[in-house]
Amino acid sequence: MDTKYDVWPKEKLVKRLKELENYNEGLKQSLAANNDSFLNEFKWAGNLGQWFWYYDQNKVLFNDKKTLNLGYDPQEMGNIGFEFFTQKLHPDDYDRVMANMRSHLRGQTPAYEVEYRIRHKEGHYVWYYDRGTVVKRDENGLPLILHGIVFDITESKKAEERLVYLAEHDGLTEIYNRRMLFKHLNNHIDNKIKNNTPFSLVMLDIDLFKNVNDTHGHLVGDDTLIRLVKMIMADKRFKDELYRYGGEEFFLLLPDTNLQGAVELATRLHQTIGNEKFPVIKKLTVSMGVVEYQNKETIDEVIKRVDDLLYKAKRAGRNTIKF
Repeated sequence: MDTKYDVWPKEKLVKRLKELENYNEGLKQSLAANNDSFLNEFKWAGNLGQWFWYYDQNKVLFNDKKTLNLGYDPQEMGNIGFEFFTQKLHPDDYDRVMANMRSHLRGQTPAYEVEYRIRHKEGHYVWYYDRGTVVKRDENGLPLILHGIVFDITESKKAEERLVYLAEHDGLTEIYNRRMLFKHLNNHIDNKIKNNTPFSLVMLDIDLFKNVNDTHGHLVGDDTLIRLVKMIMADKRFKDELYRYGGEEFFLLLPDTNLQGAVELATRLHQTIGNEKFPVIKKLTVSMGVVEYQNKETIDEVIKRVDDLLYKAKRAGRNTIKF
């Protein structure tokens, strides 16, 4: 970030630097006397303390906890500039954080407030919530001093990411759930409309799965589902997505694939499953329906079409594919 201003008159510059030196010295003494006490006296201090950025000098003062949390010894660091922290921002967060700061420095927002990932000395990233405001500007409105707080929010971010994961994945098999199937179908339909990119769907259902649960118990049934999913995940192409639709029903979404390619994939997978020996139940068969998405179909329409084909496969004696 550019910290240089237009050239000031010498007398004005000397006066400004003197003011900042006095302010710096007072703050240093407060921090040195009792770092934690200084932190706790501020009513909205973050769990990693406060920071001050002297914009003219590009000098940052902060509670020791901020750098200790990143694996650095504050006693060995000397003077720190703003770039010490910005250089450690996650590449995906850098532009957003810098744009947020620039907007506040220009007076366009009431505060600099952002969440970001920052690199620890050992190489991993931690999540910070950072909030600060310009507390002193010159007569032209240019920033002189910023004052802020910072929190380590890594644990809350992990919890948030876990909740998102649970909302998008099946709890037993850990593949995408029905909700994500509809979301991804919508994306592929948009892509089909814009770029005429084909995609296909395979719907498969385990034959007579109720007998597995009734005869061997639900633990064996659950283990069978997990093993089947692992087999499909190992067999499918990297770009294909597997979803648990409900119970023993699954969908494979096949991007960039026409009906012929989808039938070939389904046939190979059908044979692989039929040849596998499962613990306890030994043999497992599946019925399948296969369709290629047709122009102007809604999500409900394409799902009904492949579901109807699956039903025909069941009616035809199971362990077969209809397309």
